Amino acid sequence: MTLDQLIRNHELAKANVARPSSAEERETYFDLVAYYAKRIRAAQSRAGRHMTDWYDDEHPRGSDR
Repeated sequence: MTLDQLIRNHELAKANVARPSSAEERETYFDLVAYYAKRIRAAQSRAGRHMTDWYDDEHPRGSDR
């Protein structure tokens, strides 16, 4: 997943937190917001290659999942 995709998914999750249809759905979106924020921070902290060109399976240390 590219950095742009991570950011887009993070923004979508934040928007969905504001309009959940249930408590479980709200909790799920809160979890997604945290998950994508963690992945974005990790992607931004890496040096070397441009992160927008990396996909999970291309990362030198493997997937962050």
